[in-house]
Parts: sequence; structure tokens; C-alpha cells
Amino acid sequence: MSKWKIIKSLNFKQVIVLFGWFLKHPIFMYATFRATVKTLRIAQKRFPNIHNFDNKANAFRHAFWNILIAKQCLKFSSDIEQVLTWTKQITDWHEDFSPNEILAQKMDLKNNQLGRKWFATLKNESIIAIEEYLIEKLDSAVKINADTILDKIDNLVFLED
Repeated sequence: MSKWKIIKSLNFKQVIVLFGWFLKHPIFMYATFRATVKTLRIAQKRFPNIHNFDNKANAFRHAFWNILIAKQCLKFSSDIEQVLTWTKQITDWHEDFSPNEILAQKMDLKNNQLGRKWFATLKNESIIAIEEYLIEKLDSAVKINADTILDKIDNLVFLED
């Protein structure tokens, strides 16, 4: 989806929530923006023009995004719980405002959650090491459908090849 479509799709309440978070956590918003830009750049380099679909590349991007947001925010706070709470809030907000099919949204939320879970072991690793870790995780990624029970899966998930 283009940036303009995303901006146009925001409703007033969503903009107010985002603006409120910016006022309460300007440094975390800055860190989130930096992590988002870096995530998109790396995903595009690693998976040119395919990371926007419901595939393994998308699973990589969501997990990587959550790890990078937390990693960037950790530069400004030593409270890992606060950082992970922020990361969940902002990425859940993104899923709420992004027009997505229900299963695709569940897939994204699962991959986001796994990124935050893996952050505990990856927080001191380099970006390249994190990238490689997630690439290895793609080997065991699970293709899901509407009947899949996501709570029982501890791997990245995707919808289409």
C-alpha cells in the first residue's frame, strides 16, 4: 500500500492516538521511525518487491521490525519491559489501522509477537546477526490457513508462497 493511501486511511481517532503517543514518548517515536525506515530498507534489499505480500518475506519483515523497534528504543531506556510494551502498542496500533484481511492481520500479529519474544536473546546482536537469525527461522516458517491455531505455533507464519 502506498504511503498516501495509508495516510488517507487513518481516521481522526487514530491520528489523535498517534499524536498523543508522540507527545508522551517523543524519543520512542523517533526510535520507531528509525527502526521502520531501516526495516523497510533491509527488507527491500533482501526481498525486492515481495515483502509486501503475505509470504515468508513479510513474516521476516514483521519480526525484524519488532526487534529493531525494541533495539532502537533500548538505546533510550534500560527498562526492557517498557520497551517491549511500547513495541507491542505501536505495532498493534499499526495492525488496527492497516486495512488487512483478518487472517493476514493475525499472521502479522503473530510474527510481531515472535519478534518481541526473540528480542530477549537478540538485543545485543548486530543488525546482520539478527537478519541471519530470522533468515534461518524462515526455514521452519509455517504456512497457515483459517483453521490454524496460532497459539500452538512457535514459528514465523505466512499465508502464501
